[in-house]
Amino acid sequence: MAKHPRMILCLDKVQELLKAFPTFTIQQVPQAENVHADALASLGSALATQFRRFIPIKHRDQPSIEKAEQPNLM
Repeated sequence: MAKHPRMILCLDKVQELLKAFPTFTIQQVPQAENVHADALASLGSALATQFRRFIPIKHRDQPSIEKAEQPNLM
C-alpha cells in the first residue's frame, strides 16, 4: 500500500496497466545487481524539486571517445 502521494499515483497507473496483461510476475532484484538503479534513485531524490523529474540515459553502441594508444615502452 503506497502512502506518498506520488507513489499512490504510480501505483494507480501500474494497476491500470496490469489489466492489459493476462498474467504478470513480480521479482525482487538483488541489491548487488541493481546498483545503477539505486544510484539513479538516490540522485533523483537528492535533487531539489525545482529541477525536472527525469534523468535521461543514453545507450551508446560505440565508445564516446577513442581508446588512447598504448605507448611502446620497449
